Amino acid sequence: MTSLYDHGVQKFPDAGLLATSQQRGWSGLAAELRTHPACEIPDICSKQTEITFAVRGTGGGTVERRGNGRFQSTPSRSGTLWLCPKGVNEDQIRLTEAIPEVLHVYIPDNQIEALSALASRPVVFDENLYRAGLDDEFVRQICLRILGELREETAGGSLLMEYLASVLVTHICGSYTDHRIESQGSGIVGALDQRRLKRVQDYIEDNLETDLTVTEIASVACLSRYHFARAFRAAVGESPNSYIGSRRINRALALLASSEMSLVEIAFACRFSSQAAFARAFRRKFGQTPGEYRRGC
Repeated sequence: MTSLYDHGVQKFPDAGLLATSQQRGWSGLAAELRTHPACEIPDICSKQTEITFAVRGTGGGTVERRGNGRFQSTPSRSGTLWLCPKGVNEDQIRLTEAIPEVLHVYIPDNQIEALSALASRPVVFDENLYRAGLDDEFVRQICLRILGELREETAGGSLLMEYLASVLVTHICGSYTDHRIESQGSGIVGALDQRRLKRVQDYIEDNLETDLTVTEIASVACLSRYHFARAFRAAVGESPNSYIGSRRINRALALLASSEMSLVEIAFACRFSSQAAFARAFRRKFGQTPGEYRRGC
């Protein structure tokens, strides 16, 4: 995922970095929260598919940009969305006013390639997806969820981001291209059968201290990632990332009660990026800090 973050550094040399997912272990997408001064951004050929979301915009400013000869001028108010597919040459980007908070979401090629396997023909995100001022509440809400995870990490964050990346790419493909997504083969339309579910749950339990991905777990069930996520939810009533997050918190409870591991060791064992992130997630679920819980054991 390093190249995704290199793209942000190269494209926005004057922007301040407020938060990044670089150390989170996300595999489906990358995200950066930046603050942008009024400026002209250097010419660049986009190396990644990018979704830009004005978290806190301006009152009267605009963003002017030109990609592959197409000029767009858009008010930079809060909630504004821009799309820029990979390969578009932007030779003009001008911000007339400073924008306090902008979320940049970068989509790796493998997400689009995975979607091609389910499409009637190969999916291509080309210059026709170069959009400004996109009025799409679905994309906006996904961006807000990504922002929430970026600001406050949860136990199942990396899995949630992988899932949201798939949903985001599928939505953009279905809404803004002429591709039609089809289910190939018989697939699984209902819940996971008990044999597969037990195998998946055992695998999750044995690997809670590793960087599990939905794709990896789906392979245990011998299903595609898309079919697996749907079938797993039908079987257990929650998404794979939510289930794994709950199991990791339960693992943390057991470690707090029965081990002499430090809080930071438990945090990393349960795949949090820091002790502080672990403490916040623990307090949200149980109403007390890990240290308070341990002292009460």
